[in-house]
Amino acid sequence: METKNYYDILGVSVKASDDEITAAKNTLAKKYHPDANIKNGIDTTEQMQEILEAYAILSDPAKRREYDREISGRKHVMQTFDLKNEEENTEDTGFVAYWKASGRLYDIIAESDELIRKKEAEGRLAQLAVQALPYILLLRQAQIPERYWLPDIMNWLLFTWFKNRNYTTSYLLSLYDEHTRKDMTMSAGLKLKSRSKKYEHSVKRLMKY
Repeated sequence: METKNYYDILGVSVKASDDEITAAKNTLAKKYHPDANIKNGIDTTEQMQEILEAYAILSDPAKRREYDREISGRKHVMQTFDLKNEEENTEDTGFVAYWKASGRLYDIIAESDELIRKKEAEGRLAQLAVQALPYILLLRQAQIPERYWLPDIMNWLLFTWFKNRNYTTSYLLSLYDEHTRKDMTMSAGLKLKSRSKKYEHSVKRLMKY
């Protein structure tokens, strides 16, 4: 637990909903359950224990609040990647560049959402629109539709790409669509779709400045 927190283990963001946490646990449990791997001579008991431990904490509201307080101040990371402080590699490769772009764009949109109703903030909103544009163009050039730009979705895509870096972006998107159909409850799917639509609206609204 020194390098990974419970959110990392389940591959979800710190803002993940209860349904998203459950769906992530179910997906990982299918893959790492010892009974499913022992026939191949692979012992996944340790991984399964980590998954269940993470789920036990994050699925309990009181325990999750206490855990969130413990990790406050630490930035959420996916695997060994850091969204803002990764300086070891001067050039991002593969899906990492798109993931970082979506994360930085999300921070910009979050700030714009807080300022949008303040008339005196129009100047700052115009600055944010300029800052957001390169990330938007990069994601569009990568042919990643806006509905996939939410951090929770991009985290899942990065996690999947990290397991097989030969996956193309279009194939990753198809895997995610399959994941939402097979592994996500209807309720979780509708909530995610609603959040994605709201986020798309926020992006388009900012770009009008």
